[in-house]
Amino acid sequence: MARLIRGLDDEVWIEFGGLGVFFEGAAEAIGVDCDGEDDLVQVRLEAWDGEPPAPGEPWEPVEDTTAEGGDGFVSVGSVAEEATQSLIIGPPHFLYGVTVHTITATEPADLTSEETWENRQLSRWLMRFWPIRDVFDPVRHARPDRAGAWPEPAAVAEPPVSDAADWPQARTDPRQEGLERWLARQGLTLADHLTGHGLDPDLPFDRIRAALAEHELPVVAARRHWPDWWVDLVRSHPEMGDEPFVPSEKDEEWNPDNRAASARALVLRRRIEEVLNPDRANVFTAEVPSYEPRPGHTYRGWRWDYADRPAEQTFTVDRRVVFHDVMSDKVLVTGIVTVLGMDRGELQVRDALPVEAARLRCAEATWGADLP
Repeated sequence: MARLIRGLDDEVWIEFGGLGVFFEGAAEAIGVDCDGEDDLVQVRLEAWDGEPPAPGEPWEPVEDTTAEGGDGFVSVGSVAEEATQSLIIGPPHFLYGVTVHTITATEPADLTSEETWENRQLSRWLMRFWPIRDVFDPVRHARPDRAGAWPEPAAVAEPPVSDAADWPQARTDPRQEGLERWLARQGLTLADHLTGHGLDPDLPFDRIRAALAEHELPVVAARRHWPDWWVDLVRSHPEMGDEPFVPSEKDEEWNPDNRAASARALVLRRRIEEVLNPDRANVFTAEVPSYEPRPGHTYRGWRWDYADRPAEQTFTVDRRVVFHDVMSDKVLVTGIVTVLGMDRGELQVRDALPVEAARLRCAEATWGADLP
């Protein structure tokens, strides 16, 4: 039975009657006809580990197709509004099944009053994604930064074939796993827990966090002495309630003009870290010789380390000590890593998993075969 892995709720302003479903790192997008709507709509994105059941009435089917998922990040936007949030739907370079359903809003007879307009019902869109098979191709998906100056490879190494379950992106939220284990020790299920809190037993985990955060927000905010502006951000982004400290609103990124964008960026970074590193593997900084290193991508990283630093702390995959500088007693070390993101201007990485390293080795074998 297919299981919901994670979800994301968003709102998008539509013009010219169309929504765009964008797969980061993929050449094509999916266009969805919204029948001439020119309004704000609610969009629900869901990642599943297999083909999900139909949502049933009152949802109406709009699209049932397949698409290459690019880097595994999906967002929804329109001509009027660029996408601002994204969801990790699964591993990179897989073929995905995609379904789209909608519930069309019934327009009130009178939209002249401000109150009626603010409280109007919005159309709702449900978009579901699930991995079908690995389609990684080193020529299309792992081109070197300067591939335009290189000849096309004479031969292509055999691409490794993986299952979606081999990737951390196909796992449920680590906090959900932890909650389910804790409840199981008490003889309870997640549905029991939700019912006890007056919530729908089928509520997705991302909405559980939002619902519980909204319920507990006044108490937590008072206990931790949060300023009003931070409370407003946590209400919109419940994950921010886990931050260990509240930044100063005097900081440029948290002033009134920038804080909404900063909050979205912070939440996205935290979500990516949780999805890409669910087992809390050791995280360290490294240099990656790429024009634009992106989260979830795998590279050969480099760094100078003290010679006596334990080898298991950094670069445990294909670790190589390239040079030992005797005067500083430092060594230049390289290994295969996966990027988690930037933090305070430094690139955060973890050691690559076997499926990730296999793809990089395949790309190196393909593009490096003709090098002198």
